[in-house]
Amino acid sequence: MKIKDFCLKNFRPHFIGVGGVSMSGLAKYLLVKGVKVSGSDRECSSETEKLSRLGVKVTIGHDPTVLKDKTAVIYTSAIAEGDPELLKAKELSIPTFKRSELLGAVLSEFDRSVCVSGSHGKTTSTAMISEILIRAGADPTVFLGGESNLFGNFRSGKTAVAVAEACEYKKNFLDLKPNVAVVLNIDNDHLDCYGDLNKETEAFSEFVKNSLAVINADDVNSKNLNPLSAVTFGVKSPAVYRAERVSLSDNRLRFTLYVYGKRKDRITVNAVGEHNVYNALAAIAVADILKVPFKFVKEGLLNFSGVKRRNEFLGEYRGSKFTADYAHHPTEIAATLKERKKDGKKTLCLFQPHTYSRTSYLFNEFVKVLSDADGVLIYKTYAAREKFDFSGDGKTLYRSLKKVYNRDCFYADDEKTLKKRIDAAVRDYDEIAVIGAGDVYFVVKKIFFPKI
Repeated sequence: MKIKDFCLKNFRPHFIGVGGVSMSGLAKYLLVKGVKVSGSDRECSSETEKLSRLGVKVTIGHDPTVLKDKTAVIYTSAIAEGDPELLKAKELSIPTFKRSELLGAVLSEFDRSVCVSGSHGKTTSTAMISEILIRAGADPTVFLGGESNLFGNFRSGKTAVAVAEACEYKKNFLDLKPNVAVVLNIDNDHLDCYGDLNKETEAFSEFVKNSLAVINADDVNSKNLNPLSAVTFGVKSPAVYRAERVSLSDNRLRFTLYVYGKRKDRITVNAVGEHNVYNALAAIAVADILKVPFKFVKEGLLNFSGVKRRNEFLGEYRGSKFTADYAHHPTEIAATLKERKKDGKKTLCLFQPHTYSRTSYLFNEFVKVLSDADGVLIYKTYAAREKFDFSGDGKTLYRSLKKVYNRDCFYADDEKTLKKRIDAAVRDYDEIAVIGAGDVYFVVKKIFFPKI
């Protein structure tokens, strides 16, 4: 049975892991459509509290007894096959669907859908596209894999336009069939499910084959894609949408935009980091495809509100500035540290590895990139869906880093030790960069900035 066969009026879904940023967005969409929704999560969070206030019946802990009157169970690929609720659903013959299957069914109801994929930058570029469309009055429905400072992780629109972030983990994005498919880049991530970069690239090629593709001409792996129809964007290579004379001033990116070889205008983006030039170019290309008047494109990028955990300022503590970034891959960490070095300020990199498998597969790359920081504090690995693996443990990374590192290098495996390490080091640094996709962001806010 396919999820599109369900009638939403008779749909009573239960979300396993409902507090997840992508799951909660879909739960909110169903609520808007008048569907009664329930869900469970391992622990209470600000997101589960929001959902409860909106009318979702949330259970903390995975309790199989809550499934007795449900017509379907929605789960993410991060949920283990032995999850008690999943097992109970099979016992009761309740259909189970992946989150991506539900998202694909939802997007199929829209006349125009845009899905943004890539190893890096998906959330930011999706948010940029969305803000341009909002400013232009296109009133899109948006499913974001992060938190926009403007609309959060979900926006309900009243038109036939939808924008969604497309996750490549376990080929989930292949459940989506967008009209426009963006590929920002392809890097060696999620090797626990792909095995190698070639197989990952094949999945991206499958993702774009039936859509109008928007592809990064500068990305060596994206060049290997062969869609039926495509437009390109880039800085170094010839491209349909090209940026030249890139500069940074007043914490804003500026570049001259060329479209089909002709100078269009000077663009200002309310963001920093060279990687955001590519995110902005992708947004410009999508807006042009959707025939958005150019003045709204310029205004949307100029006034871009940003995304949480992307160069987010948290506050100051004992004279040191704290910022947060979601970077959890060596390529992303390198980009984050590069921006810090431009400022000429001494930065302590507080990094939490995300999953044992990623850390293990890319171990040498992590050691190399972190060795370039002024100082490093490793926090215990965020396991997510995985069991302990010594080869990808944060303490193993710390020990290897310590052997080649001639500057400050510390480790903390609990909140008390983390505070102690930062208290001892903070006076020597201008900035503490909190880096990683796990819970270190929330831990730091809890310890140092509880009122945020």
